[in-house]
Amino acid sequence: MANISKNKRPSRRDIAYFRQRQKNRVFTDLVKVFAEESERTGMTKKDWAELLEKDPSQITRWLSAPSNFELDTLSDILLSLGAEMDHRIVRFADRATPNYAHPIIAKCTSAPPPIASGTPTIQLKTPTSSRPATSTLSIMSAEEPNARV
Repeated sequence: MANISKNKRPSRRDIAYFRQRQKNRVFTDLVKVFAEESERTGMTKKDWAELLEKDPSQITRWLSAPSNFELDTLSDILLSLGAEMDHRIVRFADRATPNYAHPIIAKCTSAPPPIASGTPTIQLKTPTSSRPATSTLSIMSAEEPNARV
């Protein structure tokens, strides 16, 4: 991630984004492991709750939405499913460049495609008067650029 460096504190937005992304990743993996184990062994949420000595409603909450698991809780959950989490830390600099395209693909897609005849386009008009700037959005036809659709 280009905007995070050793000399600059991450923005609140970035912090919130990465926290939620981590929760989503753990949640996705947990649901996947539970679904696989359930299919393989016939384990139900009720069976799982008994193994963990938890209320079945807690299992439903865990499988319904990403949550902020403590590492101990996550370890207990995975242990009850006969699994453990594999952890690795990756520096942003070591990740592949986002939105990377093969040079041939990039060359082919660098120019915007021509607008097909009859395809609606969006045109933004901004008045040039001294009044406060407001914008008008209208949809135009490529065949008739001055006609409103």
